[in-house]
Amino acid sequence: MANNAFPYTPELQPFQQADDAWQAALEHVFGKDAGTARYQPRGKGEPESMLRKLHDAREHARALWLASAA
Repeated sequence: MANNAFPYTPELQPFQQADDAWQAALEHVFGKDAGTARYQPRGKGEPESMLRKLHDAREHARALWLASAA
């Protein structure tokens, strides 16, 4: 039986790239605390900040990926 928890579709790669970019920004802003910040509201960044733009891009890419796998 195939594991469809994380299905591969062409939209997966843009999501992974957006997630990597956001993670890099988290590490730049929060340093060693990036892993924790990722799961807290502060990880989204302030409105109009680069961190928020990267987070929003990640969420958009995630939504496209999940919609493509449905």
